[in-house]
Amino acid sequence: MSSYEFRYVGADSLPSRLSEFDVQQYFRLSQLDVAALNERFRTDRRAGAAVLLLFMRASGRPLDRFTALPKALLHHVGEALDIRAPTIASLRSMYARRQTLYEHQLWLKGYLGLNDVDQAASDRLVAYLSAQAGETVSVDELVVAANRWLYEQKLVIPADRQVRDLARKCYASAEAIILKLVRASIPDQTIARCRSTVFGLQGGGPMTVLEWLKNPSKRHSPSTLSETLEKIAFLKDLGAGTWAFESIPLEKQRGYAQALQARRPAKTRELSPASQTIELVFFLRITLLELTDSVIYQAGRRVSDLVRQAYDKTQVRQARSSAEYRDRLVSIKTLVDDIGRPAEERLAAIRELVADMGLPSASSHAANVRQLLTDEPARIRGLLSNRLRSQAP
Repeated sequence: MSSYEFRYVGADSLPSRLSEFDVQQYFRLSQLDVAALNERFRTDRRAGAAVLLLFMRASGRPLDRFTALPKALLHHVGEALDIRAPTIASLRSMYARRQTLYEHQLWLKGYLGLNDVDQAASDRLVAYLSAQAGETVSVDELVVAANRWLYEQKLVIPADRQVRDLARKCYASAEAIILKLVRASIPDQTIARCRSTVFGLQGGGPMTVLEWLKNPSKRHSPSTLSETLEKIAFLKDLGAGTWAFESIPLEKQRGYAQALQARRPAKTRELSPASQTIELVFFLRITLLELTDSVIYQAGRRVSDLVRQAYDKTQVRQARSSAEYRDRLVSIKTLVDDIGRPAEERLAAIRELVADMGLPSASSHAANVRQLLTDEPARIRGLLSNRLRSQAP
């Protein structure tokens, strides 16, 4: 089942409004439903039972008693059952007697083939969540995975607090394993150095190193490229380039990095030492990976700019040379046609016109561009020197 079809799974209430599309896609009574409701319930009970049926089938759990029911849903129920459905209602108004509500829910669970979560199902859910916790990036995502698993297993989804507590325990267990891997790969002294360094001030200014690392690159100018390379060198000096966590999915690492990225440094300081260590290590590693990609892109853009500028200058030079060549030809023709002057004098004048002309170049346009780049080495040398500094140990 796609994520789109899971839209209402795990919900315990309905939105105040439902579109006609949602009603037809998720809350539509079939002919079999209508027949079963007509056979089991009397007329004044069918609307409430139908709402319970539709919600439990779409969500996998009972509907909250105090939720106001959308008019579009009540209208569909009335039409499908050929009864006069209420226009404003909630389960509380439909079921004044709570015992009747529970009896109807029990029958509907049997009709839909749903079972309550017993100990065996709970153990299977824990095993599933423990496996998923190694890949998910938050407790909320694990809760969604739990609700979907229960829905597919035809199990009634318990209250959100129960599912969330279970997801939180599984997530904490997976995080403990990750912390153990981090501490086994990175010495405690290195972690302490990283923590003290990134929370310190950058260059004695008002910005912390962590804030400096968080700032994204704005343009592909030489200064931006230099700053990106400076950040890469800084992260390599901390040792982030040597940290390898092949057993931890990259998306999991990126999730920890994004959590720290979205949080203010002061809030990060308030995290527990274990959570702070995990998020900080993966933030530094993922930032290094992203900056490496960024510097490749920035260098490519810089090279493209230099080549384009050289290309434009080459075109200007070639156009100027063509104009000068044409002017000289016109002058030579004028001298040739000037029969009033002696031949020796005209020949001397022509020789003077072509004295500084070399042999025609057989180089291609690309070769001329490369020659121009060689003749103006300052910017090329600056780009190459930055790259050499980034590769230095």
